[in-house]
Amino acid sequence: MLEVWKKKWRASHDPKGDGRRASIGGPDLTASGLESNEAVLPNGDSSSAGDTSSGPSKRHQETSQSDSRKRKKLSSKVSGFVESADGHEVLGFALRENTIFTAPNSDAAVGFLAKYILRIWEDRQDSKDIEYPVVVVDAPSDIERTLHTTIPQVDVVTYESVGSNFEQSKRKVVIMNSSSLLGDLTHDSIELKQIGSLVLGNISSCNEVSSIAHPIVRIIKNFYAVLDPLSRPLILAGIFEAPSFCSNVTFDSLVLEATLLCKIYGLTAETRTKCLAQSYLVQETIVSYDTPHSSPITPLVRQLRSLSSTDPCVRRLLKDYQHTLPQLGSCAADLVWRRGSEQIHLLSSEVRQLLQGCKITSPNIDITSSGFNITPKVLGDGFRGVIFVHRRIVAYILEQLLSMLDSELGFLRVCVLVGARSLDTSSYDDVLTHLKDGFYNLLLATKSIEDLDIPKVSVIIRFDLFDSQTSHAHVLSHSGSEGHLITMVERGNRAHSAIVSHLSNSNTRAWMNVLCRTPQSSIAREIPHTNGDPYLSDSEQESEHSFIKDPTTGSRLYPQDAMNAMHILTVDDGKSGDEESLYNPMFEFDIQDDGRFVCRVKAAGQFQSVQQSWSTPSSTKAGARRLASYYACAHLYERGLLDCRVFPKNWTIPPDSGTLPALDPIVVGTRIYGKKLPTFWSNSALFSLGSLNRLYPVIISIESGANTIPLHAPLLLLTRQPLPDVPMFNVFFAGLPTRISLTRAEPLMVNEHQLQDIHSYNNQLWRGVLNKPYSAALNETFALYAPLHSSWRSDILDVSSHISWDLMSAAVENWIVPLDYDSLEALMIDTEDALIQDRWTQYTRRYDAVNIRLDLSPLSKPRDPELQEYENLVEFCKAHRRGFEGLKDYTQPLLEVSLFPSFIDRLNPAAAPFTPSTSQHKCSYTRFSAGLFNLIFEIDLIPELCAKVTIPASTFRTALLLPCIMRRLDDFLLVKELNAGLLSHCVSEGLLHAAISAPSAGIEYDYERLELLGDAFLKLLSSIYIFVMYPEADEASMHNYRQAIIANKSLLRNAVAVGLPAFIQSRPFSFKGWHPPGISSRNTNEDFTNIKANIALDDDHLSSASEIKSETGSTAADREQSPRNTRRSQPVQRLGDKALADVVEAIMGAALLSGGTDVALKAAKALNLPLPGIEEWSDFGQRVEKVFEPVLVQIPSSTIKAVEAVIGCQFERPQFLVQALTHISKTGVHSTTYERLEFIGDAILDFMVVRHVFHRHHKMSPGLLSLLKGAMVSNAALAAVCVTSGLHQHLLFESDKLAHDIREYEYLLRRAQTEEYTSAEKEGRPAGQFWHNIESPKVLSDLLESILGALYVSDKYSPVGSDAFFDKVFKPFYDRHITLQTLSHHPTKILFELLQRKGCEKFSLVKESNEYLVLVHDVILASTQDEVGISGAKVASSIGLYALEGDPGFLARTCDCWKKTK
Repeated sequence: MLEVWKKKWRASHDPKGDGRRASIGGPDLTASGLESNEAVLPNGDSSSAGDTSSGPSKRHQETSQSDSRKRKKLSSKVSGFVESADGHEVLGFALRENTIFTAPNSDAAVGFLAKYILRIWEDRQDSKDIEYPVVVVDAPSDIERTLHTTIPQVDVVTYESVGSNFEQSKRKVVIMNSSSLLGDLTHDSIELKQIGSLVLGNISSCNEVSSIAHPIVRIIKNFYAVLDPLSRPLILAGIFEAPSFCSNVTFDSLVLEATLLCKIYGLTAETRTKCLAQSYLVQETIVSYDTPHSSPITPLVRQLRSLSSTDPCVRRLLKDYQHTLPQLGSCAADLVWRRGSEQIHLLSSEVRQLLQGCKITSPNIDITSSGFNITPKVLGDGFRGVIFVHRRIVAYILEQLLSMLDSELGFLRVCVLVGARSLDTSSYDDVLTHLKDGFYNLLLATKSIEDLDIPKVSVIIRFDLFDSQTSHAHVLSHSGSEGHLITMVERGNRAHSAIVSHLSNSNTRAWMNVLCRTPQSSIAREIPHTNGDPYLSDSEQESEHSFIKDPTTGSRLYPQDAMNAMHILTVDDGKSGDEESLYNPMFEFDIQDDGRFVCRVKAAGQFQSVQQSWSTPSSTKAGARRLASYYACAHLYERGLLDCRVFPKNWTIPPDSGTLPALDPIVVGTRIYGKKLPTFWSNSALFSLGSLNRLYPVIISIESGANTIPLHAPLLLLTRQPLPDVPMFNVFFAGLPTRISLTRAEPLMVNEHQLQDIHSYNNQLWRGVLNKPYSAALNETFALYAPLHSSWRSDILDVSSHISWDLMSAAVENWIVPLDYDSLEALMIDTEDALIQDRWTQYTRRYDAVNIRLDLSPLSKPRDPELQEYENLVEFCKAHRRGFEGLKDYTQPLLEVSLFPSFIDRLNPAAAPFTPSTSQHKCSYTRFSAGLFNLIFEIDLIPELCAKVTIPASTFRTALLLPCIMRRLDDFLLVKELNAGLLSHCVSEGLLHAAISAPSAGIEYDYERLELLGDAFLKLLSSIYIFVMYPEADEASMHNYRQAIIANKSLLRNAVAVGLPAFIQSRPFSFKGWHPPGISSRNTNEDFTNIKANIALDDDHLSSASEIKSETGSTAADREQSPRNTRRSQPVQRLGDKALADVVEAIMGAALLSGGTDVALKAAKALNLPLPGIEEWSDFGQRVEKVFEPVLVQIPSSTIKAVEAVIGCQFERPQFLVQALTHISKTGVHSTTYERLEFIGDAILDFMVVRHVFHRHHKMSPGLLSLLKGAMVSNAALAAVCVTSGLHQHLLFESDKLAHDIREYEYLLRRAQTEEYTSAEKEGRPAGQFWHNIESPKVLSDLLESILGALYVSDKYSPVGSDAFFDKVFKPFYDRHITLQTLSHHPTKILFELLQRKGCEKFSLVKESNEYLVLVHDVILASTQDEVGISGAKVASSIGLYALEGDPGFLARTCDCWKKTK
C-alpha cells in the first residue's frame, strides 16, 4: 500500500505527464463504459457524451444513422417541419405525455408551439376545470407578438408580475416568467390544476444536479408532483432551447427527465439503459497481499502480561493491541500503548513505570529483512486520497505509523475522521473542508462517514472489505475524474473473493453507477446486496446518539444505516418496458434562503403509501440525505411498517454457549439448556405508558361458520411496539384445522382514561379465561386486548372508531348481570351470543345458550333420568339450593344450555376434545348428546336463577384461544430472531419454524421430514468438500474426514457454540405453566380462600343482584402493587444430543428448500460447520481441475457417445467419464480409477433420491420416506438399474471372475424380471422388486455412482447433467418398481412396523366372513375381499399403506397411545 502511495505522488509530479493510470496495475472490476450516448432526436447532429476511447458498437452505429436520417428530414422552414410526418409525430407525442423537445431552429420552434397551443386551445378551452388553457413560461421576449401573428384566433396575454390580477387572464394563453408563476402559486393566486398545459421555454439551467433553487424546479417539486396525475397540466419543455441541447445525451439528461417529470422525445429505452449503465470513470484495482505470518508477541506486551493486571484500561488496550497486530504488524501494535499512555494517570504504578520507559521500534518496511515489523497489507498508492478502515484504533495507529515514516512518505498530511453516528454531521465539515482545500491530503476514516460529502479525491483505498453494494457505491462516488479505487484483498481468501464478486454484480452495477453520479441516488430494481452485518467502528464505547431499535430482534438502526435501509424499502420492480429505463431518483432536495439543504425520500416500493415531509436543514446535501433517510425510517417505525429485515444483524451468542452442559442425571441421554423468551416482550418493557399513548393493534380473527365451528368474534391485540408480520396458522377442533390470522392495523392513540379501561378489561378477561383470581399491573402488562364492534369489517385497518368501549365498560363494572326474562322476546334477545352461569360468582362453570324451551317450565318433570325422584325442578331447587324461597314466575320457559368448554390445547392436532365429567353436573338438570366437536351436555336451567356474563360468548371463545395464539406468536417471534441473527433472513420462516420444532412439541409439523432432506444435503456438501479439498485422499480417508464434519457429536458442538438450543421448541404447550406476556399471574393464599368461600357460598346461598360486582376497587389496585407480582423466570428444557443434531440438519433442509444449494451452504457456514476456504457453491467449480488424476486407459469415442446416449447428457470433460468407467483391475492404481468418484457419487445419489421422494410424497411421514430411500439406494436396486439401462456393458476391467459374475447376474435378473412382470399383470398390481433375492456384484452399483460423480464434477459441481441422468434412468425405474405397495417385504409387515414406529399399540388385521379388515383402535383403515389366488391380507395391507400415505393425520386423530407412553 505504501508503494502505491509513493508511485501515485511521483506520477503526479512527473514532468512528462504520462498519466496516473499507468502507475497502477491490476484488473478492472467495472463493466465497460457506455461507448456512445446518442439519442434518436429530431434536432441537429448526434455526438457522443462519453469520452471513452473505444468506438461505438454496430447496433449503436445503426441507431445513430437512423437519428441522422430522421433529423435530415426536418425542414428548416416552419411550415415544412410542422406539416411534415416528423412534425405530426412529435406533436402527437407531446399531446399524449409530458415532453422535452427542441426544434431544429427558432422558426420551427414558433410554428410548432403555435400548432401545439391551437390543439390544446381547441381541446380544453371549454373545460370547466381548466381556466387557463396554456401558460408559457420563460419564453423569448417577442413571443407574444409572434403568436398574435401566427394564431390570431387565440387570445394571448403577457402576465407582468406577482400579485397582478390573474382573473383577467382566464380563457387566454398566458405568457409569464417562472418566478412570477412560482410566486402566484405560493400565494394561492392560481392553482396548477387550473392550467391545461404548461410550456417551459428555457430549461437549460433547471437540471437539479446543478441548481435545486430554480423556480421551475420548485414549481415541479412543490406544486406539480403533489397533484393527482389526472389533475396535472400537460408539459412541453425545451421548445426554445438550442438544437444541440438534446443532441448529447448524458446522465444529466436523464436527471432532467426525472426533474421535470418529462420524457425527451426520441430517446429510446435502449439508449436510456446504456446511459444508466455507463461506468463511473474510476479505475478499480485489486491489490493482493499475503496472509500475515503469526506476528510475535513484542517484549513490551510480554512484560505487561507478566504483571497480570486486571486493570480495565489495560484490558481494553490489550484488546486494541489484538485488533491492530494482524492489521498493521508488531511495530504499529506497540503504538497502541503509546496512545494508551495519554491516559497514564488511570493506570497502576507498575504499568505507568513500564510504559514511561518503553521504546517503540521504528517501522521496517523491507519485507526481506528479518526485522520487518509491519504487515504485507500496509505495503500496498495515493497522493490526495482516503483510506477506509474498519476499526477506529487501526485508523489512529496507522496515522502514527505513517508519521514515523516521514523519510519515505514526507509528502503526506494525514487526518483521522471516525465514528459519525450522529444525525448532526456538521462537526465533520471542518475536516472535510481542510481536505478539500489541501490542508490535508490523506484522510483515514471509518466506514461510517462514507455517505458524507467527502471532496473528490484521486485515490481511495479500501483497507478493509465491506460486503455491501451501497457502501461500495458511496466509496466510488468520492473519486475524482479518472481516479482510482484500490481494494485490499488477502491472497487466497475465498471470502474476500466472494465479496469482490458481489460488488461487481452486473445486475445491479448500473444502479451503483447512478449512486456514484448524483446525491439523489436511484430507486433500485432489486434489493442491493448486503450481508446484513452491522458496522461498528470497533469495540470501544462510542456515543450512542440517535438510533431506532427493532422490537423483534433488538437490532439498532443508526443514522448511518438509514440510507441503506431506504434503498431496500423503496425497491420498485413493478415497472416494465420504457418505464423501466427511466431514471427514478430516490431523494429530492430543496434549498433554503440561508443556503442550507433539505431532503425527502420519494415514495416507492413498500414506501409507496407513505408521504414523507422535508428533513430539517443541513449544510450539505449528504447531511440532509442522512436526516431524510433516518426520519423516514422513524416515521415507518411509528406506523409499524419498518420491517426487521432492514436492520443490521444483531446476533449475540450467549456467554456459556461454547460449553456443552453435563448429561442430566434424571432424564437419561438429555442435557438441560436455557430456553429463550422472545426479545420483543423484554423490549416492550422499555416503553413506559403515559397520558397519551400510541398502541399498535393486531386484529385476531378466526375462521368461523355454521358448518365448521361456533362463532369466534375478532379481538384486538394491543402492544407497545409494533409486531412484525405474522403468517396465518392453524388451530384444531377435533383434529380439523381452522385458520387464524393476525392482521396489523393502523397505530392507535389512546388517552390515560381509555388505557385504564383497556387494562381493567384485560384483568377481567384473564380472570374468566384462567377461571381464578388474576391481576397484573399496567406497567407489567405488555399485551392488551380489546373487543371490536360488530360494525368492523375485515378490510378496515383503522380500528380507532370500531373498538367497543361499551362492552369493555360493562365487563369492568360487572362480571355478570341477571337475565332479562320479563318476556319471551326479551329473553331471546338477552340470550343471543350469551355466556350463561347458574351460579352468582365469577369463578364457576359456564354455559352456551342453545334454545328456549317453551314446552318446559320450572314445574315440568326433569328430563334427566337420575332426577326422576323429583316432581319438578322447583322441588329439586328446594332440596339443593339453600335459602331458596321460590320463584317470582313459575310459568317462565326453561333455558336449554350446553356446557361451555374450558381451555384445550388447540395447537395440537391430536388433542382430545372437551369431555367434562358428568359428576360435575349432578346438581343440574342434564342429558347428553353427541356433537361434532365435543360431547354436548344439554342442561335445562331456570332463567330467573341464571346470570349472563357481560363478555359475549363469541368474544370469550376467542379469549380461550389466546393462550394458544400467544404461544404461537412467541414461536414466530423466536423464528424471526433466529432467522435475522444467525441466518441473515435467508430461510423461509415457515420452514424454519418446522425445523426447530421437535415431534415432542405436539404441533402440526416438526423437523423430521426436513431432517431427512438436510441429512442428505449435509452428506453431499461434506463429500464434495472433502473431495475438492483433499485431492490426494483415498476413499477410506475421505470417509473419515467426512465423519468428522457430519457426525452427531460434531453437529451437537456446533449447535451449542452458536446458541441454537435456546430456540428449539421441544415441549408441548402447557396451559398450567403459561402466563400472559410480560407478567405472571398471582394466586395468594387470600385468593384461594376467596375461591373456596365463593364456591361453598354458592351451594347454599343466592346472592342478591346488588352484590353481583366484578373484582375491582382498592383491593385489586392493592394487589397490582404487590411485589410478589414478578416476571417469569428463565425457562429451561431437556434436549437429547441427537435431537440437536437433527435440528441442525433440518435447518439445512429448510435452507435448501428456501434458496437452493447456495443458501443451504450459507446456513451451514452460519451453523459453524468446518468448511474453510469455501464461501459459495461456485467456489467448488474453480477447483475442478485440481481433483483430476490423469487416467492410464484410452477408450474409443463411440463408448463415450454410447454412455451419453444412455444417460441423456454430454460430458463437458470426458476424461472424468473415462476415470468413472475404469475398474482397479484395469490399472492397478486406485487414484486413476472410479473409487474417488464413487465416493462423491454415492452422496449425490443419496441426495437426489431423498429429494425425489420428498417432493413426490408431500405428506408422507419420515419413516416411510426412509423406507423408500433405503430401497432405492440399496446395492441390489442400483445393480438392477445398471443392467436394465445397459451401462454395465461399458465397464473397463480385466478380471475373468468379475466378467463371470456380471454375466450370471444379468441372466438371473432378466429371468426374474420376466416372471415378476407376468405375475404382476395377472394379479393386477404394480411390478415389484424382482431383483431382491438375487445377489449382485457391488461393482455394478459402484459404476452407477461413479458416473454420477464424474458427471457432477465435469459440470463444475452443477447438478444440470446429473439431474438429467437421474430423470432419464433412475426416476422411471423407481416410479415403476419402488413404491410403498411394491416393497419386497410383505406389505402387512411394513404396515405394522410403520404403526409401531408411530407409537400405536392397538392395531390388527382380521378376517370377517370373506373380508379382510385393517383395524386401528377399532377404526377400519382398509378392507378387501379375499379373491381366489390373491392374498386378501396382502391386498388389505397395501390399501392401508395407500390410506396412510393419503391421510397423514389419520393416526393423530385415531390413536392416543402416546398418552400412555408419556
